[in-house]
Order: sequence, then structure tokens, then C-alpha cells
Amino acid sequence: MSFSHSEDKNLMVAIRLMQLMIDSGASIEETMRAIADEKLGKISRIFDDVLKESMSGSYISDEIEKQMHKVHSKQFRKVLSILLMSLKEGLPVKESFKNLADTLEREEKLSRKGLLKKVTLASDVLTYISVLAVVTIIFFLMGSMMQYGPFSITIISDELVRGVLMFCVFASLLVTVYIRLQEGGHHD
Repeated sequence: MSFSHSEDKNLMVAIRLMQLMIDSGASIEETMRAIADEKLGKISRIFDDVLKESMSGSYISDEIEKQMHKVHSKQFRKVLSILLMSLKEGLPVKESFKNLADTLEREEKLSRKGLLKKVTLASDVLTYISVLAVVTIIFFLMGSMMQYGPFSITIISDELVRGVLMFCVFASLLVTVYIRLQEGGHHD
């Protein structure tokens, strides 16, 4: 989804508010006005635009349909589609909004579980990288301590130590970037 995390929350608030208002007998126009007045970011702005255009003479269903083509979020398009079907064909929206909200909540839970698994895996990789770096340093120091005049034991060369440590730093940075990307963009 192309919405940000706060917009996902705003969409859930809007869906639940629409569900409650329609359950209470409010019209679609009244419900859209309430959402527009709630300051729910992009959702409120779009509803406000639809209502303004409808006040200037165009049909609210036509304006909703225009917005459907401009919106990138699948979930928000579903909301607009439910409203459009209700206006054009008189289909009840009460159950549709409830089902949509329940589906979005389930998807969010699954998404969080998937993110948690990815972050846990990345954390394990960071642990293995850290252990590799520590073991490399220990073997290097052991070799450095075994210097007896002209006789010396080299367990790990300086070049190999540098290479392993550079690999560990690079791999750690990649895993950290991966975790950050997963945290910030875990929605489709």
C-alpha cells in the first residue's frame, strides 16, 4: 500500500466512524462530511473535495468515481467503491464496512507478525556476525601473544583479520539497513 502508517490508522478510524454513523442512520453525505471534518489527512481532504464538487452541481457518485482513479491505496479504493455501489445501486454499506475493517485489521496483524519474524532473523544474523568478529579478534590476539624471539606462531594473518572485520562491518550495515526498511515500509 502506498499510504504511510499514520494514513493506515486514519483509514481504520474513518472506516469505523463511517460504520458507526451509517448504523446510526446517517446518510452517506453526512458520514463523508464527518470524515472530512475529522482531519484524517488525505482521506478527509478527498472527502472534502468530493463534497465541495457535489455542492457545485455535480453528482456525488461521479466525484467519488473520479477520486477512485486518483487514489493509489487499494484499501481506500475499496472504501470509495463501497460508497459508490451504495449510491448507484442502493447496496447496504453497513456490513461492507464492517467486513472491510475486520479484513484490514487481520492483514495488519499478519503484517506485524511477518515483520517480527524478519527483524528476529536479522537480529540473529547480527549476533552471528558479532560472534565471528570476536572469535577472529581472539585468535589474532592469541597469535600475537605467541611471539618468542625469531619464532612466532601466526594463527590468523593481519590481512585476514582486517578482511573478516570489514566483512562484519559491511554485513552489519546491510542488516541494519534491511531492518530499517522493513520497519518503515512493511505495507504493500
